Amino acid sequence: MIFDKILVDKGQIRPILRFLISVLGILTVSMAAGFIAFKIPPIKRLDSHFTLLFWYNLLLLPSLLTLYMLLTRWLEQRPFASVGLAFYGRWKNELGLGLLSGAGMILAVGCLERLLGVAKFSLSPESPGRVALAGVFLLLMLGVAAADEELVFRGYPFQRLVDSGGPIAAVAAASVMFGLAHLLNPSHNWISTVNTILVGVLLAVCYLRTRALWLPIGIHFAWNYFQGYVLGLPVSGLAMPEPILAASTHGPVWLTGGAYGPEGSILSSGIILAGTVYFLFTRRIYITREMRELALGPRSGEGALNSISPRDVVPIEKH
Repeated sequence: MIFDKILVDKGQIRPILRFLISVLGILTVSMAAGFIAFKIPPIKRLDSHFTLLFWYNLLLLPSLLTLYMLLTRWLEQRPFASVGLAFYGRWKNELGLGLLSGAGMILAVGCLERLLGVAKFSLSPESPGRVALAGVFLLLMLGVAAADEELVFRGYPFQRLVDSGGPIAAVAAASVMFGLAHLLNPSHNWISTVNTILVGVLLAVCYLRTRALWLPIGIHFAWNYFQGYVLGLPVSGLAMPEPILAASTHGPVWLTGGAYGPEGSILSSGIILAGTVYFLFTRRIYITREMRELALGPRSGEGALNSISPRDVVPIEKH
């Protein structure tokens, strides 16, 4: 009886325990995807590291989707769409806004580096065919990777942390975990870790303001794609193959990010903070009635349960 009171609340396993169950599930499917990816032969003309990343991310996505389907059905008694991937009326708008915002933010960083004279950009010397082929490959790899990371860090586990400790504590915990996870990337520095935590806050705000993952996925993907493939700058310490522009940087690491790329620069810090303020207060995003009912339950009413912005108290549109 005492055990039941500790583990169960209102007939459901407590959110913090559901969070721990989901983390265990993610670790399991991640290790399985990594093991299988190691066994797949390398792709011709592609660095073995990118081959591994490609197959790992491609294998991880259906594994995460399956895991979340099981968790939402068994532990939440809710449809899978409640995790934030519902194809509701505004999902295309949110994805589109995310793509434009992610591209705009990283292009702003690139422009600042150019204006300050610490970066130069020129057309790639590679053949147009190779550049185009790399663009298709990176579109798939970085798109799937962005979806994977958003599912892990803003998906089911994060949502149960919000239920357990409220949005502010959940955003802080998930964003720190997001930053620490990127310590595995090469050439990281303390600014890159801080920036990764800050962008984790931005992406979490975007989820909480919409209760969907389309906006964070769009931002995450477009930032990485334009940074690596368009500008030719390293993405979290990784140089992308055959970018459109060849970039060269010089100057202090705190200004350029060095080998880690602009995510290790204070220029990115300013852009990320500005983006966070914008998404925290803009009226262009809000929780629709459909997502409110999916994520918070049909009895959530018009109040902003676990919302991070007072603008979400009443949705602007009803559908």
